[in-house]
Amino acid sequence: MKKNYRNMGALIVLTGLLASGTAFSQEKAVADTIRVKAISEEPKSNRNVMLNAAKTNEPREVNIGLPASVGGTTVLENGLPVVYYYWPEFSSKAWRQDVMINKNQLLDLGQTAIKIGDVGFSVSTFDNLGTDMFQGTGRLNSNHFGLLRGDINLSGPLNKKRLKFSAGAYLNFDPGTFEAKGMPKYYSDKTQMYKGALTQDYSFSGGTGSISALYKYINTEGLRNSYAPFIYKKGGKIEEVEGFRMGRDSYYENTGKITVKDAYTGEYETRDLTKDTGTDSHTLDLIWKNKLNNGLHLNMISRFHAAKVGTYYLSMTGVSATGNDKYTYADTGEAYTGNSVQGVLALTGKKRPVKTSMTNIEVGKKSGNHEWNIGFNEWYYSMDKYIAEGVIYYHEIAPNPRKLIKTGSNVDKYGNLPGGIDYHNGSENKTALYITDKWDIADAFTLTLGAKLEYQNLRGDYQDRALNLDNLNGSKTKIKEDWLNKAFMLSAVYRMTDSFGLLGEASYNETGGNLDNFTVGTNPNIKQSSIPGGGFGAYFNHPMISLVSKATFIQRDEYRAAPTFTNPNDPSDIRRDITNYEIQTLGWTTDIVATPFKGFNLHLLVTIQSPKYKNFDGKVTFADGTTAEYNYSDKSVTGISKILLEIDPSYTWRDLRVWASARYFGKRYLNKPNTFELEDRWETFAGASYKLNKCLNFNVTVVNLLNQFGASGSIPGGDLITTAEAAEAKYNTVMSGSYMRPFTVEFGLKYNF
Repeated sequence: MKKNYRNMGALIVLTGLLASGTAFSQEKAVADTIRVKAISEEPKSNRNVMLNAAKTNEPREVNIGLPASVGGTTVLENGLPVVYYYWPEFSSKAWRQDVMINKNQLLDLGQTAIKIGDVGFSVSTFDNLGTDMFQGTGRLNSNHFGLLRGDINLSGPLNKKRLKFSAGAYLNFDPGTFEAKGMPKYYSDKTQMYKGALTQDYSFSGGTGSISALYKYINTEGLRNSYAPFIYKKGGKIEEVEGFRMGRDSYYENTGKITVKDAYTGEYETRDLTKDTGTDSHTLDLIWKNKLNNGLHLNMISRFHAAKVGTYYLSMTGVSATGNDKYTYADTGEAYTGNSVQGVLALTGKKRPVKTSMTNIEVGKKSGNHEWNIGFNEWYYSMDKYIAEGVIYYHEIAPNPRKLIKTGSNVDKYGNLPGGIDYHNGSENKTALYITDKWDIADAFTLTLGAKLEYQNLRGDYQDRALNLDNLNGSKTKIKEDWLNKAFMLSAVYRMTDSFGLLGEASYNETGGNLDNFTVGTNPNIKQSSIPGGGFGAYFNHPMISLVSKATFIQRDEYRAAPTFTNPNDPSDIRRDITNYEIQTLGWTTDIVATPFKGFNLHLLVTIQSPKYKNFDGKVTFADGTTAEYNYSDKSVTGISKILLEIDPSYTWRDLRVWASARYFGKRYLNKPNTFELEDRWETFAGASYKLNKCLNFNVTVVNLLNQFGASGSIPGGDLITTAEAAEAKYNTVMSGSYMRPFTVEFGLKYNF
């Protein structure tokens, strides 16, 4: 397991990536060099992005002062996103960090905006497409909970005519950290992936080139998130519920199945939460590269991706006191005697076809003081009738909980209340032209510029929920949306001395919407979202210390979300409405890499930021006629800490390397009115690796040394609790949410031959 990195500034280019290497380069690196190193082609430089405290199979979210994407950090493979859009196919359903990947890059906000049109940082990975000499790499990993993970890559020449091959396999069997009754052993993640590539190198009178074909098959199933109940105390402190161990007991309903009414036939279907919601996908990449004798390069990649994607989404809608209500167990009918019940909204969808085609063409050259690139993107995505049927139900507060039925409620024969139907159907298309240029105006001054113009459209249909149907047999409303998105970036480095200089950055990005915005059955009236950002700071470089400090700003309008509101008079009355709002963040980040003596490296990162909601108000109406108005403008954004700290020491002696990493997150707010908070927390890691010989390496990593909960969750109706007096009534009550991985010891070996 590799060590960690978090870039906390909105636009900052941090030397923190270098801290994950065995030693910081002793050359006189100016800030421009720091930028180049930050997107180094060496896999080591970005390895800590994969150190995730919550999940084992995804890159961690890199903070930019805006709420983390539901889909996580954008992942690219061979220059293109592994999925067009994260829902319903997350990146982890189409990609894994296997040993066939031989190069990583971390793209900052500006590069991500120009190249792929996303907001945030992105991880770009590249496969081994073939080698001139035969070689192989194998890796085995496990942990004390029983994880089994192995992958292998073989590559070499096929003939003397410069035809090369590469083949890889990846298998992952993750039992999670608890035994989930009613589910298979490897409920957390069960994945198999196979890849094969052929590359033909060639020469011609004007230069050299290669053409490659890469095929990838992946089959994956598993539950993405885990939840637990806990007691919420004053000051945001968390205590375990008696009889329930967070991270060691299952909070999934104990049958491992869910019964829903098919949205078209009206027949009830029982679905397995893992097997019926997995994903199978096939991907073909065609990669063409040319380097001309005059220095010009011409590259093209085309990807064809076809998948059948299942869906399972679980939302803990809140824990409610039983009060005067009576509940019985759904399986036996016996009375429930507990004091609280857990409300759950579950959405599940059968495997549906997703098809994507993407092409990128890029030409560029270093001409005098300019290093320019011109690129063209043509991306097409289609979703054939995305459907997820929803149910609402209750279960007990206990390990492997049993389903409950509220006496007098209008449940179906399986103990469920209707939870709505998510549906959209159609296609999306993006056509873009972009240009970038790195301009060395003088020895002391460098400008990096970029611009993109993108045409985006949506075509399809959705079913208006105003029809008040419990099926999808009603008339459909057409989707026809078009946008012209623009993006710009500018960064400047002014080297005032050999060791000191100034940094400045500015960016602007526009994005349209997605078919997913129509899923809940209302017209979201999508408007183009604008994301301006900027930063200004200074750097200092010395053989023993490198420092970057920068003030940052980022803002985004036209955020679109479907928050879940709970009726304050009836916890079973849940409303999901599309809302639009803005977020604005000011911050200051300082990043330090110190190498005080040979073999020792220390990385420190401090961020102070203030993310605020803007223009966020509205009204929600529930089924019983209850209405509630809300106004969250100028409130702190939920889930984002204002103070962040990262400490990463490492020491290398001969063939042994030991390291540690600690990330501090200040208090966060649980609800949008900011009347509930969660106390600060640490994410802690440590590890060691030993190179036995030139072929064999051993490693061990400890996750969550302090065994903290790192909980996050929701208060029933919390977004409508606006006063401190009302919030006090929730102290010492049971709530539920997600949490960090518990204390885990991981170990592995890697063999090169």
